[in-house]
Amino acid sequence: MGTTEWVLLVLVILVPLVIAVAVTLWTLEQARLRSRQNRKTARKRRDSRPPTDDAS
Repeated sequence: MGTTEWVLLVLVILVPLVIAVAVTLWTLEQARLRSRQNRKTARKRRDSRPPTDDAS
């Protein structure tokens, strides 16, 4: 394989990896920035749902 093929191979591997890392870090940052009040409200809402009967 020539130099061009190696460069393209590295780019094909590195570009998606860099995008995945950036999206993961952004998602974690958004989760960290959520206020505690929003998390408590969301949990109360989720806990207050009546249980569903899936075994019909």
